[in-house]
Amino acid sequence: MGKGKGRRRAASFFASDDETLSTVSTAESSELSLAPEVDEVRSETAELDNYLDALYEKRLSTREAGLNGLCKVLMSGIHVDFAVDKGETLLHQCVSILKKGAASEISLAARVLGLLIITVGESELAPMIYSESSSHLSRISKQGTNVASRVSALKSLAIMTFVVGNDEDTDTTLNVLWQVGSYNKALFANKASGITDPNHEVRAAALTSWAFLLTTATAEQIDSFCLKGFNALIPLLKVDERSVRLAAGEGIVIIFERASINASKFDDGEPFESVSGNLSRSTYEDVIHQMKDLSIEAGGRGTSKKELGSQRSFFYDVLAYIEEGVGPDVSVKLSNSECLRVTSWMQSIQGNNFLHDVFDFKPKQSKKQVLSTKEKRMYLSPNSVLNKARTQELNKQRSNARVGNYGHYSINVVED
Repeated sequence: MGKGKGRRRAASFFASDDETLSTVSTAESSELSLAPEVDEVRSETAELDNYLDALYEKRLSTREAGLNGLCKVLMSGIHVDFAVDKGETLLHQCVSILKKGAASEISLAARVLGLLIITVGESELAPMIYSESSSHLSRISKQGTNVASRVSALKSLAIMTFVVGNDEDTDTTLNVLWQVGSYNKALFANKASGITDPNHEVRAAALTSWAFLLTTATAEQIDSFCLKGFNALIPLLKVDERSVRLAAGEGIVIIFERASINASKFDDGEPFESVSGNLSRSTYEDVIHQMKDLSIEAGGRGTSKKELGSQRSFFYDVLAYIEEGVGPDVSVKLSNSECLRVTSWMQSIQGNNFLHDVFDFKPKQSKKQVLSTKEKRMYLSPNSVLNKARTQELNKQRSNARVGNYGHYSINVVED
């Protein structure tokens, strides 16, 4: 599906780890003992080399400062030359840290590896990064005891699979993310799995990563997750932690959209009928009921108005899609004055929700054209003339594609 083309939108996973960069280590880059005059004139490449050298030091704080510096520089731009020339060395040092490092540096090393594979894209180094680190990231994701390490491992594992994973890799990673995100210690199967009970931060990271990677899944993978996904995600809409509720909502809307696409969109205007023949009416109605409650939830004392507003807006938009077939329609203004238009939940989860995070980039959304409910049904609903014509064309393309291979679904995003 050309996953390497999604490096910019994939990168965004790591932004929510900004606190890790500032709190995981109190060491400053000055611990690397650089002369002031050298520091003023050195290039970014020399700076990256210096941070890489720091990973060989015995002092933990120096290694953390090196990893910290690598994260910041790799997030500031695409350093392909450094990644190609020194990527293998950096990979081996980070894998060594994943195996036997302290929790604080494991969190940073996982994050560096995620940024590294985004930088190298579809080069020969990318499969090596995945093959040598994925097993360690899976272990940390499932059995780690440090929250920051598990969160970074979950996100990096999803990013690596997004960039280079084939169908089998995607299936393996989806199951790891799902096992952590849907973990229920009351179930014997979960107890026997050896998974460490995740707190809400780890669970939210696992579910968000799962929803992100689910956007690339095959039709068979979507079908396998449809029923069990709904049954596990619906109860999570009722938990106290808002991050978990939002992550569960992302998973649900992606299942709806992907299953609807697999069913050649809506035939009779009833989204429920297109999602899955195995999904009961009561389950569907339970989803709608929970999301309506979350879209109008009243805040209590100490509740962040901004976070509550984001939750209401998110579930309001999700309901508009599930009930009316009206997807997101957002234009994001990029730094070069061009606009990236997001018109599906898959694009939204892959790009818009994470685009600004990893590079600390705050895009401005262009003002939406205000449409009445009637106009939305006419122009944005799957039953509109435009969408029906597009559906017919897609069905024709699918019929022709069946003769060839099936592959992953892909999302076209404008590249710089």
